Amino acid sequence: MDAPRELIEWVERQLGTRCIALNALAAEASTRSFFRVALPAHSSASAPKCIAMFSPPETEDNPRYVRLASLFRSHGLAAPTIHVADLDRGFLLIEDLGERDFETAYAKGEVDAPLEAAVQALIALQRVAADEVPPYTRDRFADELAIFTEWLIERFLGLEVPGFFRAIQEALIEATQSVPQRVIHRDYHCRNLIWRGNGSVGIVDFQDALVGPACYDIASLLRDCYHEFEAASIVRWRRRFFDLAGLDCSAATFDRAFDLTAMQRQLKAVGIFARLYLSRGVDSHLGDIVPVLRRLARSSADYAETGALTGWIEDEVLPRAVARLGALR
Repeated sequence: MDAPRELIEWVERQLGTRCIALNALAAEASTRSFFRVALPAHSSASAPKCIAMFSPPETEDNPRYVRLASLFRSHGLAAPTIHVADLDRGFLLIEDLGERDFETAYAKGEVDAPLEAAVQALIALQRVAADEVPPYTRDRFADELAIFTEWLIERFLGLEVPGFFRAIQEALIEATQSVPQRVIHRDYHCRNLIWRGNGSVGIVDFQDALVGPACYDIASLLRDCYHEFEAASIVRWRRRFFDLAGLDCSAATFDRAFDLTAMQRQLKAVGIFARLYLSRGVDSHLGDIVPVLRRLARSSADYAETGALTGWIEDEVLPRAVARLGALR
């Protein structure tokens, strides 16, 4: 994707230089687009590394993004500094937190150190004052599960939603209410976490933060849609977080909420992947649908409330998804 000419000219004015290049970064699920700023060779070596962001104001809440970046930085989190912003046009010049995300680190065998840093960052995030962030309501959880049923099941796969799914939906939503509510990032996974040279965690894509279940972000991290951890690692790091978080609930309650909240999030995610393709023609996430569905089929078998999901995914959803995706290749 090429950067809009207006954005290039705006960045050049902010930096006081010409002949910059804006190199597109990987597409994400929102309507925002990001570009790494490449300065001309004669630029000062001390010039800050920046990311130019085009965030259409008609679809994105840019004031909230700027406000949350400042709030999180005030609590010691490595959210990007906003150097300058034209909120009316959706042009922002922000700190470049680095090129090495957790997905890259995992691929090179770096796992424990990034995960420990990510857990510590989550503990700091959950200390953010909850009255400064809106709540994650039951209705919103229901709306997100409707993304799965409408966009993946009905529109993309052409299947009917079975009657038993309503009971599963209620069980998943109820689980989110069974643990203490804290400030959560809501998209805390390997592509939104930057493993920095100083060992800290750069945090991006935080604009949808809400007050929700304390298990949500650690479930997002360990039941990542883009990386699969071994079961023993999930147990180990889930317990590490719980031991540090000081939550007023039992470990058993937390573990159950973790599992069911992870299912809710993964169902929402595959719905979003289908919606990206059907509504915007973005096929970058289609390849993640089948792996996530397979993990869902396994994890849902562990609970009586969600057991019916396993058979339905294995017998109907997965075969249709494999066929549909195969036809698109």
